[in-house]
Amino acid sequence: MTYVPWFFPDGSPSLFQTGPASDDARLACQLLERMQRAPRLRHERICIEVQNRVVILEGMVTCADVSAAAQARAWSTPGVHDVNNRLRPLDQ
Repeated sequence: MTYVPWFFPDGSPSLFQTGPASDDARLACQLLERMQRAPRLRHERICIEVQNRVVILEGMVTCADVSAAAQARAWSTPGVHDVNNRLRPLDQ
């Protein structure tokens, strides 16, 4: 992904890429946005990786319910073919 760190008054020039470069990157961004909108997941430290439309969730979360919620959110994202939930709950 390429981000333009400065402001262009008339929008970004066409030579700059402003969106994700691949379908996997688009899926990862879409899932990230969906998790940020979920009050229960918003403040968790979850790493999202997508490879060939398979979502890999990694990190430490506060409890098993949060892990299950993140997995459900990933599965409900259009275009996801599988989810590998490697989240580790702190309460175990």
